[in-house]
Amino acid sequence: MKTSLLLAICLATSAGLASSQTFVSQIQTFGGVPNFSQPLVFNKYIGNVSDITEIQISYVLTINGGLFIIDNDALTPATNIVANFGANLDATSTDVTLLNATFQPVIIGASATNSAVFNLAANQGDGLGDFSPIGPDGASLVGTTQTSSGTGNVNSMFFSQFAGGGTFVVNAVGSQIGNLSFNSGIETATTPVNSLGSLTIRYTVPEPSSAALLGLGTLALAIRRRRA
Repeated sequence: MKTSLLLAICLATSAGLASSQTFVSQIQTFGGVPNFSQPLVFNKYIGNVSDITEIQISYVLTINGGLFIIDNDALTPATNIVANFGANLDATSTDVTLLNATFQPVIIGASATNSAVFNLAANQGDGLGDFSPIGPDGASLVGTTQTSSGTGNVNSMFFSQFAGGGTFVVNAVGSQIGNLSFNSGIETATTPVNSLGSLTIRYTVPEPSSAALLGLGTLALAIRRRRA
């Protein structure tokens, strides 16, 4: 009776260990001056698709440098003009489906930006197309280092596309940002930022503790020998 109970405890403990989870992660980096599209190659999960409980995609996007010039050529002042300057990141693929539980792209429109508010006087006499940053009717936004990051999960109905071995390509698509909250009569000129970052794909799968299971197996064998 005691032996049977101990064996049952061993089996129950083994089942509990087998349900523990581990993460299989891989990271690829990208970089350049927007606009760009860079293919990043990832490995599929080599086990069974039924093993996968979650596929998470995360990004890091960093920008630095660049210059955004605004020049008011209108005859009236422009006040409280918000300028945004930086880069966007999208993750796209034709090999796998990168949609979340609500069927929206997992990573789209992720941005790292510099922002500032400007008050510009009416045109002081400079002409169209000169893009003068000289005040009081002009200004410039100098790019500084900015970083953004985020994560999203792939819809489970697409897990089969990520399993079975082999590779797939995810495109890191960068595009520059340079916009104003109000631009009537205002001209802009942009020296794009530099951008760099990474995409990480993480599979969550169950993993038993092989050392612990080996110990339980040894214990069960010892019990059987004792009974013999």
